[in-house]
Amino acid sequence: MSARYLLVDVFARAPLEGNGLVVFPDPGSVEPSKMQKIAREMNLSETTFVTGYGTNDYDVRIFTPSDELPFAGHPTLGTAWVLRRHLGLLGEDEVIQKSAAGETRVTLDTEKVWLARTGSGGEDLDDVGEMLSLLGLSAKDVGFDAAEIGGRSTALRPAVTDIGVRQLMLPLTSATIVQSLRAPASVPYADGVYCVAPLGPGRVKARFFAPGIGVAEDPASVRAPATWTSRSSRALSIARPSLISVHARDGSARVGGEVRLVAEATLHG
Repeated sequence: MSARYLLVDVFARAPLEGNGLVVFPDPGSVEPSKMQKIAREMNLSETTFVTGYGTNDYDVRIFTPSDELPFAGHPTLGTAWVLRRHLGLLGEDEVIQKSAAGETRVTLDTEKVWLARTGSGGEDLDDVGEMLSLLGLSAKDVGFDAAEIGGRSTALRPAVTDIGVRQLMLPLTSATIVQSLRAPASVPYADGVYCVAPLGPGRVKARFFAPGIGVAEDPASVRAPATWTSRSSRALSIARPSLISVHARDGSARVGGEVRLVAEATLHG
C-alpha cells in the first residue's frame, strides 16, 4: 500500500499552531481495515480518510487513535480545505461533507473555512459532582452568566449535548480555573467534557478533554463552542494557540477558522 497524506493545522494563524489533522485525500488508497491502525500511528486527535467525492461533495471517515467518530468539527474544516483549496478536487466553494452523522454544509471564503451544524439542544444536569471530583473542583467553581460573553443574561448550567459526539458542557467561573485543569482519566455522562469560562464579550477560555474517544485533550474543538458564545472563542491550552470563529443562534451554529498546510508525505504499509 502507498497512500499520500497531508498534515494541516486547523484554527491556526500560522503552521504549528491550532489543531493538527492528517487527511488521506485519495479514495481507495487505504484499506478500511487499516484506517484505525493508521489513526493510532498518526496519534493526533483525528485522522480523516476520504472515501469518495464529486463536484461539490465528498464522503469521509473520521478516526481518533482509538475510535471512529460519526462527526468532528476541525476534521470537517481541514478535510474540506485540503480537497478544495489545496488539491482543487472540488469545484465549488460551498460543499457537502457526508459522514456517519449525515450531511454537513461547509463553505470556504478567502480566509476561512466554515461549517454549519445543528445540535441536539442539550440536556441540563442538576448533579455533576462526580465530574467535579475528577477535575478537582467544587460546586462554587461552576457557572457564569451568558451576559459576561455578550449574550442574553441567563445562568449557564452544566448540560450534555450531542452533534456527533456526546459531550458534557461545563461552564466554570474563571479562565484561571480552566487553565489549571488536568485531563481526567474518565468522563461520566458523556464521551468528553468541554470546560469553558468567560474572557469578555465574544471570548471564552475553553478546553476539551475526551478520554471516552481516546483523546486526552483536544487542542481546539468545535464540537461545542457554539453552545456558549455568539462571536469567537480562543483556545490557548497545551501550547497550541487557536482562534475559533462562531456565529450561533438557538439550536444551530456556524463555526469557522483558518487552515495551514504543514506537510505532505506518503504512507507505506
